[in-house]
Amino acid sequence: MNDKLKTVQDDLAFLRGLAESSGERGGVGAAGGALYGAAGLLYGLQTLAYFAQEKRVISLGLEGNLVMAWAPTVIFLILMVVVIIIDRKNPQRGVTNRAVNAAFAGTGIANLALVLIFASAAGRMKDFHYWLFHPAVVFVLQGAVWYVIFMLRKRLWTALVAIGWLICGVALGMLIWRADLYLLVASFGLFAFMMVPGFYMMRQAQRPAA
Repeated sequence: MNDKLKTVQDDLAFLRGLAESSGERGGVGAAGGALYGAAGLLYGLQTLAYFAQEKRVISLGLEGNLVMAWAPTVIFLILMVVVIIIDRKNPQRGVTNRAVNAAFAGTGIANLALVLIFASAAGRMKDFHYWLFHPAVVFVLQGAVWYVIFMLRKRLWTALVAIGWLICGVALGMLIWRADLYLLVASFGLFAFMMVPGFYMMRQAQRPAA
């Protein structure tokens, strides 16, 4: 009898999760969407500044290059800590929300491993071009995550974001010998497929449920 009762409770919990997911629109919450959008903005500005320097429109100098190299990551890490604190107070509910968050978290962990792989390869081979494959792979991974989101949400715009990430990732892999075009594609991808979707998810999560 207890086993049957436990099974019924599990089924009801699962159905409740599905019901909670049916009205979800953001997936990562307002704070998570803001963090994702901010990352696109920060790193998009970084690659755009490097593109402008490559085209000799601006000259950052040694100090400027150091600031541009580290400032986006430092700011992002600060924002990430803030989001973690907020998410602890407002845990995500619903099966789909948890799946989306898990997909992004898994990609983040994979990205850390890829940093070690490509950085060590570039160091051993003394060739910076090995490192340039890292963003290309990250873009492709983002495309895979957004494909998962599309399969969960069935929203056309999420499929377009997935396709955009994949196309930009392949383009980056083919343009490692063209720094200007590489940086331009990276900037476009970060603005169009990270900043815009991130802030859109933030706005969607902030809207009251119908």
